[in-house]
Amino acid sequence: MRNLKNKIVTMALLVFMLSFSIMPACAENTAPEITASSAIVYCGDTGEVIMEKNADEKMEPASMTKLMTCLLAAENLDLDQVIEVPAEVTSIPPTKAYLRAGEKITVEELMYAALLSSANDAAAVLAIAAGGSVENFAVMMNEKAASLGCTDTNFTNPSGLSDENQYSTARDMAIIAREALGNETVRKISGTAEHTIPETNAYKARELHNFNMFLYGGEHNLEGETLAVEKYEGVFGGKTGSLSKEYCTMVTGLDCDGLEIYTVVMGTTMKTRFADMKALMDYGQANISKYAAFEKGADFGKAKLTGGATNKVKAIAAEAGYVNLPEGASASLVTTKCIYADSLFAPIEKGQKVGVVEIYIADDLYRTVDLVAAEPVEKGWFLSDFGITNMQTIIIGLVLFAIIVFILTILILRMKNKRKRAQRRREKLMEEARRRLEREEDLKRRNWPY
Repeated sequence: MRNLKNKIVTMALLVFMLSFSIMPACAENTAPEITASSAIVYCGDTGEVIMEKNADEKMEPASMTKLMTCLLAAENLDLDQVIEVPAEVTSIPPTKAYLRAGEKITVEELMYAALLSSANDAAAVLAIAAGGSVENFAVMMNEKAASLGCTDTNFTNPSGLSDENQYSTARDMAIIAREALGNETVRKISGTAEHTIPETNAYKARELHNFNMFLYGGEHNLEGETLAVEKYEGVFGGKTGSLSKEYCTMVTGLDCDGLEIYTVVMGTTMKTRFADMKALMDYGQANISKYAAFEKGADFGKAKLTGGATNKVKAIAAEAGYVNLPEGASASLVTTKCIYADSLFAPIEKGQKVGVVEIYIADDLYRTVDLVAAEPVEKGWFLSDFGITNMQTIIIGLVLFAIIVFILTILILRMKNKRKRAQRRREKLMEEARRRLEREEDLKRRNWPY
């Protein structure tokens, strides 16, 4: 009986210990509970969704919109371009940079105001400068969103002010954030904790502080309560947004050991926004495993082309082939397949897409990465349309020239030999005639009758 009791106690202890050893692993794979109505954790390098909650629900993006605004400004305007503030933007509701009509300020400073202080007037100035009007700029925003693959997004203004026709989804905003923060200028500005706009012709110097407290950490007074946010290592940018204290949004870009994770929340409160984001970023870091099937710039052979100075172009990976391997999976399960474009015609620009490389895990297609030209290829000479390179054309020309020279040499030698033979025949006939003449003269001298 005592042995039986000991066995039961031992088994109970084992079960108890195992339960504690298993709990952390289970907790790591359990999605966190958040107050946000919609959310997503998206790996920008692999295109993988690590976690999502109502990620395709259409909601107002609020000031996350300014990421798209500043992306288009960076692509269409010079940073040092000085813009005169139009009077129409000075009446836009807060948040403001308190721009004055006729004030002269650079594009770069306007972008700092829009991304750090979420200044709606600064966003409007950028829109008018880049698009001619807010309405035209909204068309540009929607065209850009569509080109990125966003299917549930529509913009009507550059600031994120509430409008029933302005909407997006957590999924689309993650895609937009990836593109915007992939722009060097937007990434730098949105990742700046504080900035001073120098004094202008109409206003004193402005001190700006980024609303994204993950960049620096600190405390914020909220309705008499202290909201404490710790600095989050690896956060390199993002944008907050709010239409009220009860409706807030936010997106962050997080560097996770070389992989970039984009986290979006929509429909959360000002009190819970940072807690939601932290929980999601923690979950993203805990549930991603970096493995590179190949590095950016990896050589994938040469793609054939027509009409070029050469008939092949070196293909390299446009980005690293990162893979998030499932737990316990071996890297040996990862394979790649290179597919060149069916028809490539010169000229080819450096960086131009020339194919894709497919990445498989256990024979299942995981993702594709673009292959781009490692160097430019110019339009070839007249034989290039037949797949003959300039060098081959030169070689063919040299060979043909050598053949022609050889044939001409043979012909010339033959003509010379023919002339020599004719000359010898003439000389032989002349010699024979001379001898015959001598014999005839000799006979005459002897007066022989026969």
